[in-house]
Amino acid sequence: MSHPFVTALINAYNHESFIAEAIESALAQDFPASEIEILVVDDGSTDRTPEIVQGYGDRVRYLRKENGGQASALNTGFAESHGEVIALLDSDDVWLPQKIRRVVEEFDRCPEAGAVFHRSQYWCPDESRCEDDASFVPFHGYLPDSTDDILRFGSLSTSWTALRRNVARRVFPLPECLRVFADSYVIVTSIFCAPVAMLEESLARYREHATNLTFSPTPDPVRAKRSNDSFRCAIEETRRWLEGNGFLARSRSAALILERMALVEELQRFVMNPPGRMEFFSHLRRQHRLYSPLWSPAFRVFDLLKTGAGLALGYHGFYGAQRLYRRSSSLPRLRESLAPALRRDFQVSGNGSRPESMVPR
Repeated sequence: MSHPFVTALINAYNHESFIAEAIESALAQDFPASEIEILVVDDGSTDRTPEIVQGYGDRVRYLRKENGGQASALNTGFAESHGEVIALLDSDDVWLPQKIRRVVEEFDRCPEAGAVFHRSQYWCPDESRCEDDASFVPFHGYLPDSTDDILRFGSLSTSWTALRRNVARRVFPLPECLRVFADSYVIVTSIFCAPVAMLEESLARYREHATNLTFSPTPDPVRAKRSNDSFRCAIEETRRWLEGNGFLARSRSAALILERMALVEELQRFVMNPPGRMEFFSHLRRQHRLYSPLWSPAFRVFDLLKTGAGLALGYHGFYGAQRLYRRSSSLPRLRESLAPALRRDFQVSGNGSRPESMVPR
């Protein structure tokens, strides 16, 4: 296979329990097998990952490297890829069978699009739970042209991302300080390179499990620090890329997206080191200023009251009250009827653009 149209680029590290399912999902695509190369980059796994991948023989290209993190693995894979479309897949996730066909169809339908993203499902096999991402908001076009779109887009991850090679060349090589959250950098920089297309249908499953490198069902200080260090690197490297390509000087959207990422970084840091009342109040005020252009007038008042509650209750008290509010069967419905979150001119449903939606799952 010298000229496949699509490269399925799988980055893997110590996922012996999951890697076969990821590969099988790529092999099961309803797209001509001769047009897909499956490339697995093993980032120095110490478990049975090499043995499992090599068991697929020539159906899968296997590359092994010293451990360097997600960005390092993706860099190695992109340098060895041949596809015109680079479709990314984490080794603990799976694609649904129509994924590649639908992505290629969308690229054909939108020749100007440099990236295609899609809705996915959050999947916890241990709990027999699989649910569509209700926060996904589809967009088409050049996102930086609309500050509203820049504030609302999010809820994306590695396995939900496909790039044309000409856009990938502008994004790669990725900064290798990104041991995790390399997808944050890929997604944000790619939307400034070209228009995007987004598919509303779910085409992948994001696996929730205890050994996920960025998601943890229980508090884990070591994982939290590693994630925060890498996300701070993602912010700085994204800033450097935006500045180096002239976007910070001419696009307000570039500054807005960096502010979104900064708010997320603060939330991550607060988990490790809870803030004092004034620091937390300042965070909530920044969040209000950033997102209030999206909100209805009534919801802006509601959020200002929440901001004041943050000062009165402090960090732990605020989120304790929020958990009680969300468990109520009537309070969220009452709030939505009195103070709907989004402005009336938004025709696509969404979740009010929470800052944490900038963190790929």
